[in-house]
Amino acid sequence: MRPRLRVVVALAVLVIVAAACSSAAEPEKTFEQPQQRVDTGPGCDHIVASEGKRFRNVAKSFVLEYLVEASVTPTVCYDEISFVFDPGDGPDLPPAYTVEYKKPPFVEGINTTTEGFKEAKAYLYIEFQPTATVDRRFAGSGRLTYRGNQRLALEPRRPVKIVEWLKDYEDPTPEDLTDDKVIWVIGVDEKRPFTVDSANQPPRVNVIVMR
Repeated sequence: MRPRLRVVVALAVLVIVAAACSSAAEPEKTFEQPQQRVDTGPGCDHIVASEGKRFRNVAKSFVLEYLVEASVTPTVCYDEISFVFDPGDGPDLPPAYTVEYKKPPFVEGINTTTEGFKEAKAYLYIEFQPTATVDRRFAGSGRLTYRGNQRLALEPRRPVKIVEWLKDYEDPTPEDLTDDKVIWVIGVDEKRPFTVDSANQPPRVNVIVMR
């Protein structure tokens, strides 16, 4: 075989081998796409959660508490929505609460962003009682205790899509402090198990929505 012909044959073999390697490598590129993968991590399946209603009854000797903070924290196992309160004149205890899946309208006559949010397919209704966002122990119109957003910012690709305070809710009996309440709604991508825990120092309630 002539020298020039040998070079041409060798180049042709290299091109065929390179093309075969490139074709074989392509599936690895599509396989290694962690952006859409949902990690669960060890211990997640040991968290006791369900789709059933959670509640804590109002104490006999009630004391009005005041919402001061609301936040969302994503974790490996769940999204945690935390509500922190000022205990007012009472002991350092969290308020009573009701958390359950509910369909809109959540409160008659009030339209929410959550119910029109297309990514939200299920809704957790949260009611704290007796609680308020204005401390009327101060002169005049009182002092605003919650200065956060009406809707909380969330990370993409999480179960919880929107968290909204029903700011327009008005107490029908303002003279009766025992029924004062603060209402929030959580929009979730689907009906997921959840649980609720509460603690003190400061008084707080955490709603945990499983991934």
